[in-house]
Amino acid sequence: MSGIGVKRAVSFRFMESESGADPLPHPRLTRKEAEDLWAQMLNDAPTFAVAIGGQLRQAREEAQRTAEDVAQTARHLGLAWHRPTVGQIELGKRGLTAAELLLLPMVYGRPLRDLLPPADGAVWLTEETAVYGAELHRVLDAEYAPGKSGRLGPGSWHRRKRISEEDALEFVHRLAAKSSPWPHGAQVKHLEQPDEAETKAAKKLDTTPHYVAYTARELWGHGLVAEREARLAERPDLPESPRALQAARGHVTRTLIEEMEPTIRAHESKRGQPEEIDWEEFSEGTGKADG
Repeated sequence: MSGIGVKRAVSFRFMESESGADPLPHPRLTRKEAEDLWAQMLNDAPTFAVAIGGQLRQAREEAQRTAEDVAQTARHLGLAWHRPTVGQIELGKRGLTAAELLLLPMVYGRPLRDLLPPADGAVWLTEETAVYGAELHRVLDAEYAPGKSGRLGPGSWHRRKRISEEDALEFVHRLAAKSSPWPHGAQVKHLEQPDEAETKAAKKLDTTPHYVAYTARELWGHGLVAEREARLAERPDLPESPRALQAARGHVTRTLIEEMEPTIRAHESKRGQPEEIDWEEFSEGTGKADG
């Protein structure tokens, strides 16, 4: 269990259900027993990225498919997936974009509802907001609206402070968009889609093309190819024959990959790790966080 999960269990308060219904689908439980069960679920709940990654890995293994096979299917649909991409997603180290989430049924050949986290648990969508699995599945219903079919209490949406219907609806719309293929805390000025050279470098580094593309621009202000050509141009003994020039490019590319690797590994270590929050200070600021 993560440290931040322990803090959550201590500082979160329970919210009464707006509809007055039982907080969890266990009619024989008392209110106190239901709240204790919900607290345990929240304490054990993974992030959405980790939860759906495990579901996708299970679906792939049940179909006896390799990560490369899944990646190839995704590429046929226009997604920039490769074997390392699938591995990162399954480990919860790389989130899914909204488009990728919607294309999962075509990639895996199964309904989206089957690929979502289980209905009998909870997942954290953000650092402060969790949702019961069954409620998350209801999001796929055509008439879903948090103020109607969704409850704002134990066994439904959960947040440190009472959330409004508008807040809950916003979470639904942002569910898929919250995940990103870019490094944690990425700056907009370094975001650019990876090219072929960066995709090849990603395979050698066993990472994703987006991490290579971002790191190149973070370190040098432009892509891998541009940096390679700039360094070649600085050489006083630039070879003239095509074969020698190709060999020189390969040597420079290997050097650049070595330079990028420490930064890429640092970015990977932060994937899926939310920023630390001083919950006690936050509670004092809101006044009734633990009420």
